[in-house]
Amino acid sequence: MAIETIQFDLPMMDDATGLYMTANVYTIDGVKNVDGSLRELSIGQLVMAICLQRAAELETSIISKMASMQDTSELLGYMTEAEQKVVDYFTDNPSAGIYSGLNTDKASNGKTYAEILREAGVFNASQCYVRNDAIYSDADMLYDTFVSTIEAKMDENNSFSQQTMIELQSETNKRDQSYDMISNILKSLNNVMVGIANNT
Repeated sequence: MAIETIQFDLPMMDDATGLYMTANVYTIDGVKNVDGSLRELSIGQLVMAICLQRAAELETSIISKMASMQDTSELLGYMTEAEQKVVDYFTDNPSAGIYSGLNTDKASNGKTYAEILREAGVFNASQCYVRNDAIYSDADMLYDTFVSTIEAKMDENNSFSQQTMIELQSETNKRDQSYDMISNILKSLNNVMVGIANNT
C-alpha cells in the first residue's frame, strides 16, 4: 500500500519566518477520482481509507473462513450419516458379511456416501464397500477399520473447525477495531480542529 505525501503552500505567512505556511495532502493506491487519477486526501480521509481497506481485506478472509466452516460442518454431517448407516446395518444384521449401501445411497448433495468418503480420505480410490468378515477385493474395507478411520477423520475435521473458529473470532475483532479506529481518530482530529478554531 503506497502512500504519497504532497506538500503545498498556504496563503498565510508565518509571522516568525516570513515564509508561507505549508500543509499536506496524501494519495493512496486504489483511491481515485472519476478520471482515474489518485485522489488527494486529508489526514482524516487517509486514515479512513487505510482502515476501510484493512477492514475489507479482513471481511474477505472472514467470509472465506465462514464458507470453509460451513463446508466442514456439512461434510461432518454426511460422515456421521454414513457411519450410522454402516453401524445400524451390522447391528441389525450381525451375520451379514458386506454392506454395499454406501455405494448406492445418496446424501442430500446428490453424491453417494462412498464418493463423499473418498473425498474425505476415509476410502481410497477403489473402496466403496464395508465388510464384517474379511477383505475379498480392493473395493472392501473391514468394519473395524472403517469405524476407526472415519472417527479419526471426523476428529481431524472437528479440530480444523475449532482452529478456524479461533481465527475467525480474531479476524472479526480486528475488523471491528478497524472501524472503531476510524471513529476514534476522526473524533480526535475534529477535537483538535475545534480547539484551533476556538483559539484563533
